[in-house]
Amino acid sequence: MKKIFTLFAISSLLFGCTKNGSGTGETPLSVISFASCSEQFLGDKKIFDRIVEKKPQLYIASGDNIYGDFFALAPGTPDYIQGAYDQLAGDKAWQNLRSNVPMIAMWDDHDTGDNDGTSSNPVKGPAKNLFFKFWNIPKDAPRHNRPDGGIYDSYYYGDDDHKVQIILMDIRWNHTPYKETQHPVLSHDTLMSPDATMLGAEQWTWLEGELKKPAKVRIILSTVQFNSLYNGGENWSTLPLEKQKMFDLIKSTQANGVFFISGDVHYAELTKLQPAGLYPIYDLTSSGITHHEDHVPNGNASIRVGDGWQFVNFGLITIDWNASPQTVKLEIYGNTDPLDAKISHTVSLDELKF
Repeated sequence: MKKIFTLFAISSLLFGCTKNGSGTGETPLSVISFASCSEQFLGDKKIFDRIVEKKPQLYIASGDNIYGDFFALAPGTPDYIQGAYDQLAGDKAWQNLRSNVPMIAMWDDHDTGDNDGTSSNPVKGPAKNLFFKFWNIPKDAPRHNRPDGGIYDSYYYGDDDHKVQIILMDIRWNHTPYKETQHPVLSHDTLMSPDATMLGAEQWTWLEGELKKPAKVRIILSTVQFNSLYNGGENWSTLPLEKQKMFDLIKSTQANGVFFISGDVHYAELTKLQPAGLYPIYDLTSSGITHHEDHVPNGNASIRVGDGWQFVNFGLITIDWNASPQTVKLEIYGNTDPLDAKISHTVSLDELKF
């Protein structure tokens, strides 16, 4: 596989995004794709080819990019995680995407080698090193040396009038271990202790600083759903104090233009919350690349915008800088002909302001 990884390294240098730079020269960033949940043993990854058809300027790998644990039964070994990356690297559709579209990436639990992995994950250290290797993260990048060990980061694109901020949150490295429930269906009980955390103190402080920086559009990647209502699975409602902390932070920093993207759940949907004293918060979920649920659960029906989509999919964000007012179109596409949007909703940037 050495030749493949050499090709990928060259591709990253040619097409990679510039940290804290425009990344797109004089052309504003306006078309962004993202997707999650790619099981390396499932052969059909044609959705990567469909992403290329939409000609995005950037791809955000949104977690569970590989499955490095042993079928959700036990943490993976370093060799197993490396083998998962090798399997992905050898896929033709993946090679097509990686050679044509600049990429940034964040991990989720399966990338860390532990299903529903938290701070107690025994293989997160080796998994982090393998993540950095596969995604060609430079050794001098801040992600290598966060004081708390997390790999969170932010990227900026465009001039002051077209500034896009993309925040990649690490919700795994410092996540408080879950409290298991005795419920026959629900996996995780709510964690109500004020010491329980999704991000850890260092990342919260860093995030506050990022939200104070100027930007027109702020895309926050949470690899699990942010808006989702409590359902016993992994989302921010399992730690409701942390979810409220996020609302409070957006308000205290007066950060305009925030919306979330997420993955994890193996279906797609757009949800909307209206917190007190804050503009509407949208969360566009795209999952999965290789596999999907047999239906869209009803748990978020009360906050869902339009219908969900249960089949393989990817997300597309289109910013219209020339519209008055400027808009962001949030869309989900499947692996269908014609390649038409299964979910589509346009948000005015004026709606995402205090």
